[in-house]
Amino acid sequence: MISASPPLGRQELAAGPVNLNKDTEVTINQMNAKHIFVAALVLATLFFSQRTHAQALNMDGQSGIFLQPWAEVVPSPDHKFGGTTASFHMVDAGPVAGDYFNIGVEEGFGNRLEFGFTRSSHTDGGDPTISPLFNFSGMNIFNFKAKVLPANYHNHKYLPAIAMGGVLRTNDPFVVQAVAHKNATNGDVYLVATKLFVLGNKFAFLATGGVRGTNAQKYGYGGNTIDWEARAFGGIGFPIPIKKKIVVAPTFEINQEPRRIKYVPTARLPTDLIYAVRISRPDSGWSFDVGTGHLGATLAPGINIKVNNAVAFAADFRF
Repeated sequence: MISASPPLGRQELAAGPVNLNKDTEVTINQMNAKHIFVAALVLATLFFSQRTHAQALNMDGQSGIFLQPWAEVVPSPDHKFGGTTASFHMVDAGPVAGDYFNIGVEEGFGNRLEFGFTRSSHTDGGDPTISPLFNFSGMNIFNFKAKVLPANYHNHKYLPAIAMGGVLRTNDPFVVQAVAHKNATNGDVYLVATKLFVLGNKFAFLATGGVRGTNAQKYGYGGNTIDWEARAFGGIGFPIPIKKKIVVAPTFEINQEPRRIKYVPTARLPTDLIYAVRISRPDSGWSFDVGTGHLGATLAPGINIKVNNAVAFAADFRF
């Protein structure tokens, strides 16, 4: 589950002036160490820039964290299509809900648009009472996103990137197939803002957040809701450069969920809390995510889905 930002100006990446006085007491080793750190910080910032950050896709196939989208799009040249980004997600959702495997492709156009398709597959859980609500093959996921404003628009230093988009999930069998013996269609429409802040020369953090209208419970993995609802989401990440070329970014994600599930009136769903680490090499186009999430336990008397310690892994590569 981690995070993104728009491009920053060179002045925002600077790590301070270099002392050029010939009589300086700064040694060559000290200068080299400083230069290495500056280069690493630049790479950490580029990790979330429009050239490299958006190779990381979420479970729906959009550029984002594990579940939520962010405001950037997969990179592409002006007025042209870019290289395809492929993603793989695996979530161990415990003994009741089973395991989820998502494979997706995402394409961008003009550094303003992105769209893609993801196929979600599923392995069965082993609880004879509750697992039948989830023991189905999976669903199809289509997504589209348009960047409305780039970050720092018209030289406004603290203006975030802003995007709007949507997700359509078809043949969603979870819960509804077990109760009504048919598949469902659900989706999201959302508005999201994302910004990378660089403070001084030693600290940077990414902030993202937005609101979505949805009739999907747990992004479709819990079936449908009773009606459309507006739900908030947000996240924060901290890029840390390691030996210039690798960036490690601890991230926290929170996703407000609808409280009700269609066909299970007694159940109440909690907010998603996801803790993850993203590892990336910006100059090579790949990233890996490892995380854990608190997605739900006792939803109603006699219904415990045991997904408060879900383990997830993701891999993304931009061709």
